[in-house]
Amino acid sequence: MLGRLAKKLRILGFDTLYYNEIEEDEILKLSKGRILLTRDKMLERKAKKQGINVFYIKSDKWRSQLKAVNDRFSIEKFAKPFTRCSECNGELVEAEREKVKDKVPEYIYKTTDKFMMCKNCGKVYWKGSHISWIVSDVGKLVEVWKKD
Repeated sequence: MLGRLAKKLRILGFDTLYYNEIEEDEILKLSKGRILLTRDKMLERKAKKQGINVFYIKSDKWRSQLKAVNDRFSIEKFAKPFTRCSECNGELVEAEREKVKDKVPEYIYKTTDKFMMCKNCGKVYWKGSHISWIVSDVGKLVEVWKKD
């Protein structure tokens, strides 16, 4: 229910766990010491009973969801964009060019100097044409935070 929001939170640098298929008991277990975001009222009730910090999100649109999260937790001041893998949530670290040679298209390897790699899944990131869309999207996120 919150997959798009999770991806945007990761792009913004927030440690964000998200699983497509997971049992409720496992969600509650993983949520201890974290903030659980949910659109499931029953899960919210169970989490509250266990003393888990939980926030019920009403909207099904990621921009409204992000605004609600920011309104509740003031997260914008903690954002560190492009420091987490948008796929698995791992930390991104600078990668040596030679180590990514077989993991990126040849043209990208020849025309790009700086690469980032996920410490967890090994996905490689670079500043390419797609970055303008992501930066635009992140900019829109910041605009969403500023709106009433």
